[in-house]
Amino acid sequence: RIWAEQEALPLSRQLVKAPTAAKPLSGAMLPSYGGERRRAGAAEGAGREVLVLTHQGAIYPSAWERFAPYLAEFVGTFLLTLTYIYNYSASRSSVWTATSNGLMVVALMYALGHVSGANLNPSVSVALMLVGRHSPRVAARLCLSQTLGAISAAVVRLMFFSGSVDIGPQKGFTWGAVITIELLYSAMICFVYLNCAASMKNNPVAAQNGFVGLAVGFSFVAGGYAAREVSNSVMNTAIAVGLGVVDCKEGFTARALFYIFADFFGAFIGAGAYRIVRPDEDPNQSESRRDLSERKRQDGNSGKVAAEFFGTFFIIFTKALNRMGSAAEEGVGPEAWSVAAVLTSMVYSLRGVSGAYFNPAVTLAAVVSGRSTCERHVALFYVVAQFFAAVSAASLFSLLNHGQPIPLEYRSSQQSYGAKIFAETAFSFLITYVVLASSVSRSELASPSKQDAPSGEKVSGTLPNNDVAGFMYGACHTAGGFAAGHISGAMLNPAVVFSFCGMSALTGRFEGAVWAYALYHLFGALLATGVFALTHAGLYRQVDDEGDKEAVA
Repeated sequence: RIWAEQEALPLSRQLVKAPTAAKPLSGAMLPSYGGERRRAGAAEGAGREVLVLTHQGAIYPSAWERFAPYLAEFVGTFLLTLTYIYNYSASRSSVWTATSNGLMVVALMYALGHVSGANLNPSVSVALMLVGRHSPRVAARLCLSQTLGAISAAVVRLMFFSGSVDIGPQKGFTWGAVITIELLYSAMICFVYLNCAASMKNNPVAAQNGFVGLAVGFSFVAGGYAAREVSNSVMNTAIAVGLGVVDCKEGFTARALFYIFADFFGAFIGAGAYRIVRPDEDPNQSESRRDLSERKRQDGNSGKVAAEFFGTFFIIFTKALNRMGSAAEEGVGPEAWSVAAVLTSMVYSLRGVSGAYFNPAVTLAAVVSGRSTCERHVALFYVVAQFFAAVSAASLFSLLNHGQPIPLEYRSSQQSYGAKIFAETAFSFLITYVVLASSVSRSELASPSKQDAPSGEKVSGTLPNNDVAGFMYGACHTAGGFAAGHISGAMLNPAVVFSFCGMSALTGRFEGAVWAYALYHLFGALLATGVFALTHAGLYRQVDDEGDKEAVA
C-alpha cells in the first residue's frame, strides 16, 4: 500500500483531499493500480477521506513501461485505420462499413484500455488535455503515436493494394454539410469518451466500469450510418490523415484536410459539452472553486438539463439523417441499429448526470413512479430541453437537406391506423418498463423495505451503477425500430413526433394522425408505470421507525 501523498508516485497531492481530482499517470487510466477509499487515521488527518492505492511490483515504472502506452496507441490506430481504408474502398458497399468500423473500436478499446486508455484518436487525446486529464506533453506524444500508426496503415495499403478511397461529399451535397456532420459526431465521440472514461464519478479508479469500449464504439456506428447519405464519415483525426495519404496516390488532393479540420475542432466542442454537464469534475480547480461548482450543481441543475438536451439532440438527429434521400430505401435496419447505438452511448455517458431519459414519456413515468433522479419541477425542464433539442435537430436536418422535411414513414404503410397506434403504444410500454427496471439497484432488491425515501419521493440525484443499462435502453429501440418501422415509422418518443411532424407542418402538411402518436406514447408509459409498481411492489413498502408496521403503497 502506497499513500498517494508520497513522492514515489506521480499523482497530485489533491488526490488525498478530493479523490475526484486525480491526475493520470502516463496514460488516461491507472493500469497498474487499484484503490479503496477509507477514513484517515489521526496521524493522517482525522476526518479526511483518503484513497489507498495498491500496486503490484516496483514503484517506479521502467522505461519500457513508460513507452508501452504509446506503442499501444500506435498499434491500435494502425489496425483501426487499416479497417477504415479497406471499408472505404470505392468498390465496396457501405451497408456494413459503419458496423465494422465501430466494432473494431470496441475490440481495441477493451484490448488496450488498461495499457494506454485506448484513445486511438488525436481528437480524444486533445479533449482529455482540455479537461485536465492529460498534460500537454503526454497528449502530444499520444497524438504523434496515433498519427504515425495511421500513416503506416496507409503506406501498407499503397504497397499491397490498388484502388482509391471514397471520401468527400456525395452527389447533391456540399462540403459544408460534410463538415457539419463530421464536426458534430467527432464532438459526440469525444463527449462520450470523456463521460465514460475520464469522469471519476462514472469511471472511478477503485471500481472502473465495463462499458467504455461499448459506448465509444457504438458512437462510431451511429455516426457512420447517420452520415452515409452525405459522406463516408471519419470522426478521427489520425484516420483522416491516413485516408488523405491514400487519396493522394494519384496526386495531391485537399479532401482529407476538411475531415482533419472538423475532427480536430470537434474535440473542443466535446470538451466544452463535458464541462457543462459535469462542472464539478475539473481536476485543476482550487478547493474554493470546486465548492462553488458543487453549489451550482446542487442549486441550478443546469448540467442535468443540458445532459437531456445533448442526448435527445443526437438521438433525433441520427434518426432523421437515416431518412435522408436514398438512405431510407435501405429499409428500417440501419436506422434501428444506429439509433440504438447512439442511445446506448448517450445513456452510458449521462445516466449518472440526469438519468438519461431523452423522452418526455419516460421522464413522466420516472416522476410518477418515484424513480426519478430529480425533483418534479426539474423534470419539467427536462421535457422542455427534450422538445427544444427536437426543434434544433429538425432545423439542422432541414438545413442540410435543402429545406426538405423529415419523412414520417419509409414507405406508404398498408396497415390500419389501429395497428399503427398499437405498435407505438406497445413499444413505448417496453421502453418505459425497461428504463424503470434498470433503475433498481441490487441493494434495493436485497432489502426493499429499508429505503430512506418514501414512495413517490425517491430523489437521489444519480442512478445506481449499471453496466447494462445503456444496452437495455438501446436494445428496446433496436427491437421497436425493426418491428414497428414498416408499420408506423417507429417514432416511439413524443419528442421525435414533435420534431418530425413540426417540420412537415412548416411546409403546409399537418399530420394529425401522427401527432396523436404522442398521446399513445404517454399512455404506454403510464401503463408501464403501473405494471412496474405491481411487479416491484417491494420497492414501495414503507416501514415505520419501530419496524413493526408495514404498508404496501
